Amino acid sequence: MTLLLGPPSSGKSTLMRALTGKLDKSLKVSGNITYCGHTFEEFYPERTSVYVSQYDLHNAEMTVRETLDFSRRCLGVGARYDMLSELAAREREAGIKPDPEIDAYMKATAVQGQESNIVTDLTLKCLGLIFVPICPLVTT
Repeated sequence: MTLLLGPPSSGKSTLMRALTGKLDKSLKVSGNITYCGHTFEEFYPERTSVYVSQYDLHNAEMTVRETLDFSRRCLGVGARYDMLSELAAREREAGIKPDPEIDAYMKATAVQGQESNIVTDLTLKCLGLIFVPICPLVTT
């Protein structure tokens, strides 16, 4: 996450709206904004950045898991669901059978409303902050 600080009326909100593709259409803008050379028409800006207004309420302290989950929730799954639906339709048309493990992972990343999220868990595991078992323990 990035925190942008500056004095009042210095353009912080305008900059953030520009970076997230949320500028008022009536505003006259010169120049172009690109991500790695790609324009807003070539990708979903909502998947790369999110603007949270200055009037939003935030927790003063959050754990690493809560911070990662907050970031994931800000990005939402709306575009991911649409992309997965489009991908599934194209795969069917082309006669492509997706790899079951990759397909299961992609579907799991699009699930909303769970207490635990696979992307957050795997990120924490990669950072060495938690142990995530590959398969559940079997007890007898």
